[in-house]
Amino acid sequence: MKDGEERVSLAGGQGARTSVAGLAILLLCLSRVAWGEPVTVIRDNGDPANRVDMVVLGDGYTAGELGKYATDVETFVQGTFAQEPFKEYARYFNVHRVDVVSNESGADHPEREPPVFKDTALDATYNCAGIQRLICVDVSKINTVVSRSLSAAARDVIVVLVNDVEYGGSGGAVAVASVHPAVVELVLHELGHSFGLLADEYGGPPPPACNASVEPVEANATKETKRELIKWTSWIDLSTPIPTPGPDPGVPGLYEGARYCDTGLHRPTYNSKMRSLGPSYEQINTEQLVKRVYNWASPIDAVEPSASTVVLSQGQSQTFDAHVLQPATHSLTVVWRLDGQLAGTGSQYVLDASSLTAGTHVLKVKVKDHTTFVRSDPASVLREVWTWDVTVVGMPDLVETAVTSPPATAVPGSNRARSKSVRPG
Repeated sequence: MKDGEERVSLAGGQGARTSVAGLAILLLCLSRVAWGEPVTVIRDNGDPANRVDMVVLGDGYTAGELGKYATDVETFVQGTFAQEPFKEYARYFNVHRVDVVSNESGADHPEREPPVFKDTALDATYNCAGIQRLICVDVSKINTVVSRSLSAAARDVIVVLVNDVEYGGSGGAVAVASVHPAVVELVLHELGHSFGLLADEYGGPPPPACNASVEPVEANATKETKRELIKWTSWIDLSTPIPTPGPDPGVPGLYEGARYCDTGLHRPTYNSKMRSLGPSYEQINTEQLVKRVYNWASPIDAVEPSASTVVLSQGQSQTFDAHVLQPATHSLTVVWRLDGQLAGTGSQYVLDASSLTAGTHVLKVKVKDHTTFVRSDPASVLREVWTWDVTVVGMPDLVETAVTSPPATAVPGSNRARSKSVRPG
């Protein structure tokens, strides 16, 4: 083939070489369009189908600043997974860094005199909605970048780091933060919004505006004052007065002032990361964040056999495995039940069909996280049940065995993590 390639080049002369070079450049450009920006997986903990996949993008980083960007991302990631509950559930996350190049360094500052505008890839701008510290980005451009760079299963939580040292950020569908020295605390606060769906726990003055006339949808704000009806009542000791005067750190109660209202709305603790930078999330917000983790990641990572129906003869046995996710410092409970009766515990169960009657039997494995971070789980997101229908057939007659094919047997399937949207059981 090499000789053939040389003959083509010689026959075509310089023009042919130019055409080939031009074609190579065109293919390279088309490849970049097709495949998107470069992506580096900086935390790989397993199949994206059953992990919370965090995507970090940068805005206002030029090509010459990508090294700084990589360092900024690593600082953020290390700081994030050093705090609870992200520390305990770090193995439930993958982290992807997307290298987005801007033409200019920094972000827009329309509030300055004279105004400052920068040509950046994601259009980061301070003073959004007239709030100087609020940084807005172009979410449509972000979605375009991540959709062409990552699969749908690998982009659950999006964070944008803005290459500007002035304090600022925002929450919502995307968490945004500048590279101010408080960047980790700022991102954790914004992740409370974008990932945890938590409210700010401070009051006024506006903006944003206070609205104490309706019950907030967030888990950490309420206008309810009856103890038994408070969203986080399971965390409030009977000896804690309602409302709660404070200022006792880490004591769940009903503290006035939340969601931009100084009065009329209440928060669960005197202070937390959703009120000011520095404190922990505290109990109620941590509980919500753990439940949000389990909205994406099932405690059952994979099962063997992967098929939900298994056929055994009465002389066979079959090993069943439940591969479960593992938090940092505690284990999940794994319980097996056969036809409703307790059959075993642990990640593996051997079913001996010789003791079973012919017919269909139901084998279930239930995995649950009994973390002390969660006291209320009405949607049961911290538990998962997987079911197999096991059909047991009688031992074939020895004469029949000599002239017929052997009975069907179950063939253990390969590990297969479930889709994030499927919860069988």
